[in-house]
Amino acid sequence: MPVAVFAMLVFGICNWLAAGAVEVVMRNFAAEVGVPVWVFIIVPGLFAMLFALFLYRRASSDIKGITQSLSRALTVALLTWLAVVTYISTLWCPGYRVLGCVRDVALLTAAIGGGPLVLAVLVSGAIVGIVLKRRVTWLSYRSSGKLAK
Repeated sequence: MPVAVFAMLVFGICNWLAAGAVEVVMRNFAAEVGVPVWVFIIVPGLFAMLFALFLYRRASSDIKGITQSLSRALTVALLTWLAVVTYISTLWCPGYRVLGCVRDVALLTAAIGGGPLVLAVLVSGAIVGIVLKRRVTWLSYRSSGKLAK
């Protein structure tokens, strides 16, 4: 299994656990917008998986320690938060007061979901960093994206 796929799976699982921790708030958002609750629970994990896949695609050659993995994990958290804010804002905010509404959504999601999200990505980044440092046998560590001849 490539390192990027492993990172994607770890980030997805941890973010779904974090989204489950704030499920009550997500349920209220979903009820106001008319979207099924499972969509609001699954979206943060999918965004985190997408960003982790891109940011960890050359991790076996670029990341040498846990601290480098944690910095990429914080980038995944920031991008995931921005994507979730954009997603919720497009569904929830009326057109005549978009900027104020986006600000409110950003503050609300940062205040309520920020803690679990940051904890989830730090745990994910630490797991991926430890696995990269130990060089486990069940991951493939090709340094380039090209197939071997």
